[in-house]
Amino acid sequence: MEKIKFAASKRQNKKNNQIRREGNIPANMYQAGKDSIALELNNLNFVKLSRHLNENAIIYLQIEGEKSEAPVLVDEIQYDVFGKNILHVVFRKINLSEKIKAYIPVELVNEFSVENGVLVLVKDSIEVEALPTDLPEKFEIDQSELKTIGDQIMLSSLKLDSSKVTLVLAEDEKPEDVVVALAQEKAEEIVEEASTELVEPELVGEKKEEASESAPEEAKS
Repeated sequence: MEKIKFAASKRQNKKNNQIRREGNIPANMYQAGKDSIALELNNLNFVKLSRHLNENAIIYLQIEGEKSEAPVLVDEIQYDVFGKNILHVVFRKINLSEKIKAYIPVELVNEFSVENGVLVLVKDSIEVEALPTDLPEKFEIDQSELKTIGDQIMLSSLKLDSSKVTLVLAEDEKPEDVVVALAQEKAEEIVEEASTELVEPELVGEKKEEASESAPEEAKS
């Protein structure tokens, strides 16, 4: 995997709006047991980088004035109300020799060819524990492996190096839990429900007529 390096400078006594006017992005790097470091990032360079980053990519920050690179993960990118311009970035410094927990996205590849089948994605991300450099970029699930209605791919079926990556299961989770399943498309039930809704007003009208006819008899008694 290619090592991702990015230059940053320490933020001086500037307000965030001034930093943005100068074509930079205010940022912070948090580190365990130490104060956070306020940074500035070149806006154009970081936007270009962010377009190609996967969710758990390690970035080696080259902070101006520091001798060594700082390995970090992107914790948060804040955008403006239109979702176009980056307002602030939060980095988390990590220890490459210590395992961390992270959510790995599930990506569906290829296509299934089962008639009247519909794919049900139960989990779109999976939590794992591993060294930062061993975190998988994604879990690819091949839809073409689903051959018949009812076929499932479970957590235990995910392709991973168990010597490096461990699944993190919540109290209510187990290895047999389903990640993706192929279910029967319920087209006929949908049509029947739609038909019932169309005739329902007429049934209601008939009930009202019956009630109005029986009303005089009750009055006579």
